[in-house]
Amino acid sequence: MASSGAPTRLSRLLQRTRVSTYDPKVPRVYTAPTAHAARGDWGLKRPMPSSWHATPDAPAPAAYPGALRYATVRDLDTKQGLTDWRESERDPLFRRRWLEAGARLSDRSKRDALSTAVGEEETNAAQGLRPRIAYDAATRTDDAPPAHVVWGTNHAKFTTMPDILPNYNAMSEREFHKFLETVRRQRSKFRAALGAQRREAAEHAVLEQLTRKRAKDNAPAVVSEEEYAAARADVATAPVDLWDEARLPHAPQSAASFFKARAQARADAPSSRVLETPAHAAALHPLHGLQYSQPDNVYTHLLAEPIQGHAVSRVEDARRSRYFVGADAGLAVAAGGHIAHLPLQHRQGLDVVDYSRAKPARGAGYFRVLHAYLDLHATPHATRRTPPNVAASEPELGYVRAQLMALRRTPEATPPRPGSPRWVDDPAEEAKAQSARHGAASHALRTPGSDAGSLFGALARNGRAPSPSRGGKRQRFQKRKRDAPSTHKDVQMLDNIKNLLSPQ
Repeated sequence: MASSGAPTRLSRLLQRTRVSTYDPKVPRVYTAPTAHAARGDWGLKRPMPSSWHATPDAPAPAAYPGALRYATVRDLDTKQGLTDWRESERDPLFRRRWLEAGARLSDRSKRDALSTAVGEEETNAAQGLRPRIAYDAATRTDDAPPAHVVWGTNHAKFTTMPDILPNYNAMSEREFHKFLETVRRQRSKFRAALGAQRREAAEHAVLEQLTRKRAKDNAPAVVSEEEYAAARADVATAPVDLWDEARLPHAPQSAASFFKARAQARADAPSSRVLETPAHAAALHPLHGLQYSQPDNVYTHLLAEPIQGHAVSRVEDARRSRYFVGADAGLAVAAGGHIAHLPLQHRQGLDVVDYSRAKPARGAGYFRVLHAYLDLHATPHATRRTPPNVAASEPELGYVRAQLMALRRTPEATPPRPGSPRWVDDPAEEAKAQSARHGAASHALRTPGSDAGSLFGALARNGRAPSPSRGGKRQRFQKRKRDAPSTHKDVQMLDNIKNLLSPQ
């Protein structure tokens, strides 16, 4: 029976389910939950090898070492009545391991160059223009989205209003107190705005009282202008006391409305150069811009979590003079499951691992990825003269080439835990850390050595002593703790006002 072509209820239901269809032209990696993989149920025509392995200690179904977890299906049903498949743990495990590096992996197979792009410009250019209208799945009732839905249930997250309050968290102490003085000079205008707001509320109450009185007397509900003007002339409001006003529950809302009105007035002035930003369809990332698939260079160099590794050997540059062979050179570092190159300018005094085990801590450190690209035709750089033929190569023959930079810290100095005082830059903890660094420097002066972390070892390699890191430097866009209790109250009040001004 020929189908009518119209979507049925079953077809729409199948489109919304999480059923994965098999397409032989699209290579995919399939997996199954543990409860189904233990029985070999992968949702295919025939069962796959089971991951059930019973032992006297664990008679229940459990995944044993070497059990099938990821597979790629080449053919569901061959002529021999079999399912052609192969194990594919390399691809998902490589993705999971590379996410820990926090770096973008560029495809530079057609030319021997490192990635210099910042952000997602290449990806956005390849995908074309973004749609200007986004629909929310919670408001869609059919395949065709309704015409009256523009932003869906997330319409409150978009705004056309410019920034009202400056970034007071990134200000220094002097700039912050100067900003408070600017706010205090607006007290008279704020008092006048509160007085006008009270008078408007009193006049509105008088109008409602006149309306109820006319409804009780069975008179027309419309109040005449003369009657309203006569009643409004007798309205008297009490003077505004800012001390009493600040203790009211709606004080932050009043301040937020005042700041919003002044910002709108400045934007509407003929001499204003402030342009209102239109609301786009791309909503704010829930993690405030942190990217994991293709992060930019700022996240890779500064915000990504460092990975631990070991310097396994020296890498001599062929362009170095033969008189300098054996001196300082780059290092080959094993980090994140890959062998990467550590240039000389980013060694930070790191040395090769001591294979005699006399100094087990030598050669270990934390690293960040500078550049990384995927070489689909892995050939030595010295023999490369022309771009390789990408069409003749397979993805399995690719190789990841990366350059790292070492950090100035020992492996024992673990990164701060998110939410801890050291993570939010507590001044007391920063002073303790600074004193500990000075103590470590004096200890290095007393006990000279040639290992990776010693002072004289760094002098021999870099030619100068490493300067101690500047303590007390606070990162931008980060909340700081101040000692003065009045400043705490000011910051708390500004935070409350900023939350009221936020479109979310």
